Amino acid sequence: MKSSIYAFLGSVALLAPVCISAAAAADLSNDAALFVPPQYNSAEMSVAGDDWTGFYVGAHLGGITSNDFSETNSAWSGGVQAGYLQQLENLVLGAEVAASLHDELSYELSPTAGLQQEWSVNVTGRAGMALGQTLIYGLAGLSLAELDPTGATTSASDTHLGAVFGAGVEQALGNGWSVRAEYQQTTYWDIASSVGDVGRTDDLTNHAVTVGVNYRF
Repeated sequence: MKSSIYAFLGSVALLAPVCISAAAAADLSNDAALFVPPQYNSAEMSVAGDDWTGFYVGAHLGGITSNDFSETNSAWSGGVQAGYLQQLENLVLGAEVAASLHDELSYELSPTAGLQQEWSVNVTGRAGMALGQTLIYGLAGLSLAELDPTGATTSASDTHLGAVFGAGVEQALGNGWSVRAEYQQTTYWDIASSVGDVGRTDDLTNHAVTVGVNYRF
């Protein structure tokens, strides 16, 4: 009788590890079946892209000075802009049209003569690098402006085409809004004028620093 009991207990001892292993495996299998990995769409898995893509409109305000940087030849400048940007990974390309009014920006031709600029329209191409919500960019294009005679300048008002280049930084604020700071240098070449009935030609350069706000849609 005792030998039968001992044999039964020995069988149980031998089978116990096998049963426990089988039960553990079953539990793991059930846990695996119950676990559902989280699902992410492609937009959530990608690094923020296309943040700068789209049309935008905005306004700008700042200061502008002719090439000698004197106080008398400096003025306030402000206006509006509209453009389009396309983001390609970190590269951002685009174009912008901006119209600005200048508070009697003067170019000195002589102590008693000069030319005055009151408006400009710029068409520029833009290329930059997107660093998250910050865009660092350069620009280049054409500028159209009217120059009026002042003082002893006897030539008539005329419209001139020049070249503009510069750089800026723009910071996205969310909900389509962004702010920017920008520097531009514009040159109008071979500007013909008459001072005291004596003809002359000059290259006229101005420098502008502005801050602006844009809304992208």
